[in-house]
This record gives sequence, structure tokens and C-alpha cells, in this order.
Amino acid sequence: MENDKQHNKMRVLVLDDDESILRLILMYLEDAGYQAEGFDHVKLAQKRLREERYDSVVSDVVMPEISGVEFANKLHENEPDIPVILMTGNPSFETAFEAIRMDSAIDYLIKPFSQKEILNAVGRAAETRKIRNENRRLLAENDRYRFHLECLVEEKSAEIVAAHDFTLEIMIAMLDAREKATGKHSIRVRDLSLVLGRELKLSSADLENLALGTLLHDIGKVATPDAILLKPGSLTEDEWSVMQTHPKVGRDMVRSNPRFASVADVIHSHHEKFDGTGYPRGIKGEEICQNARIFSVIDAYDAMRSARIYKAAVSVDQAAQEIVRCSGTHFDPEVVRAFSACLPALEEAGAWDLHPISAPPSA
Repeated sequence: MENDKQHNKMRVLVLDDDESILRLILMYLEDAGYQAEGFDHVKLAQKRLREERYDSVVSDVVMPEISGVEFANKLHENEPDIPVILMTGNPSFETAFEAIRMDSAIDYLIKPFSQKEILNAVGRAAETRKIRNENRRLLAENDRYRFHLECLVEEKSAEIVAAHDFTLEIMIAMLDAREKATGKHSIRVRDLSLVLGRELKLSSADLENLALGTLLHDIGKVATPDAILLKPGSLTEDEWSVMQTHPKVGRDMVRSNPRFASVADVIHSHHEKFDGTGYPRGIKGEEICQNARIFSVIDAYDAMRSARIYKAAVSVDQAAQEIVRCSGTHFDPEVVRAFSACLPALEEAGAWDLHPISAPPSA
């Protein structure tokens, strides 16, 4: 009884131009509880398949309009999950091979066949349809699960990057404090460099490298002795030689890390000058990476606009004029032109404290 109920839910379309065989197959199927419908013309069957849903199709191979194989192929283009049972009274190796290698044809019957054979074939077709539907469901579920995992990974990655960036900013702030630089120098020059980078129409990837490179520009100073880094007077020739190693030290520190490797050249070149008189390599012009050329303008402007214990801040006009004066010598002229164009935005982003910072009381 349970099988009959199951069969009553299943619809089979039968296609055969031999009316007697068509009636016989329909009788076999209906006796077994299937809902079967028969057609003796391909076009009628194709029209019906567009109108109604069927669980499987039984088709003769030899038809007057097109072959059953061609009919099954066309059906498979629109309904790839409907299993097809092909049948023939004139079997040949070529026809059998063509039928077997089809994705839609799951069985091949030789006429005359018994009721048991056709029912077994339709039963296998029903099981194939069930498996295909379950596979589709599992694939869809897998796609949803994979998408969910990707979202989770993206969220966690963003959290990790944010935590990493926060830790990096703390470390850089500690380095600034060690050098007694006030007002979060490294973070400020990063933000200012991004303003200038956007004015120069840098890509998102280049802006990301610019931000990271400028933030880390002085990381090599962790290896510079305090006696040199914090010396209040002029450095000796030997001390200056040590100081000039910090760009290379910084480059060597970061280039082995996959995330930081792309900014190693900015760190290495941030004290180079456009005319080749900088250090540590004395390279010039476009030999200096663009992000380092951007940073050098920003670093100089920030130094002039920042107040220190030993000096007052320079005015906007004076600082800007000095940047323009050094165009072509210290600085890339193209970067200087962009600097002049976005000067108001730089001033807004800089938010400099223009009053000298008082020296801390001695212990």
C-alpha cells in the first residue's frame, strides 16, 4: 500500500509511435500505481513537457520526426534532472553506446520486454531522480555553508587586522615617545600622506602600502642607541653614520613578513632626496619609489608645522614656500604640485598644536 501511494505521486511520460506498444506500457505503469501519459509524436510530447512536471520519461529510440536519443538530448538541455529510459526493437551497438553515454538516459530496454523489466527501469529512474534532487539540495546547502564560513572568516580576519593595526599603532607611538616626538608623529604623517596620495590618484592598494609604509618609516630606530637618538647636540661623524643605518635596518626588519614586504622600499628610501643627495643609497628621481617621494614632502611639512621644546611652529605660508623652494632638489616636482593643490586638506588633517611643548620637570 505504501508503494502504491508513492507511485501515485510519480508521473511518467511515455513516447512511442507504435500505438499498441504505447498502450501496453501505459497499462503496465498504471496497474503499478504510476500516473502515466502517452504520446505518439515528439512535438506533442515536447509541448506537454513544457506544460507539466514529470518524474521520468520512457521513449522509443526510432521515431518518425527525430530519434529518441536526440529527443532525450533536447530534453536534457532544459530539464537535466529528468531521467530518460530509452527502448528499441532494433538494437545496435552504436545506438546502445550513444544511449549509455548520455547524461539524461539512465536505462536502455530491448523490445519486447516484460512488465517487470519496465517497472524495474522506472523504479530505478525514480531512485535516480531522488538522488539527483538530494545531491542538488546538498550542493545548495554546501554553497550556503561555504558562504557562511567565508563571511565568518572575513569578519574574523577584519577583527584580527584591526587588533593587529591597533597593536602596531601602540608600538609606533612608543617609538615616537622614545624619541620624544609629540603629537603622534608617525600616525599623523600616515594620515597626511594619505591625503596627498589621494590627490595623486593612487590606487587602493598603493594607498594601503603608503599608509603602512609611512606608519613604519622609523621602525629601524629601535636599533639606534639612546645616546645617539636622544643626543641633544650635534652628532659626530661616527654617530651620524650609525643614525643613517636606520632605513636599512627598518627595511630588513619588515621585508621577511608577507604583510610588510611590500612597504620595505618606502622604509628604506624615506630619507632619499630627489636630486640624489639623500641617504642611505643616494638614489634620485624615479629611482626612489613614489610612496617614499610622497612621504618626504609630508615629513618635511609636518616637521615645520609642529612645535617642539626647541622651536616654534612655522606658519602655513612659510612651510609651503619652503616645500616649493625645494621642488626638484629635495622633492619630486609632481608631488609638490599635488601638495600645493591639497594644502587646505592637509592643514585640516594635521591639526597641529602650534605652541611649543614645555619641557617636563626634572625628577
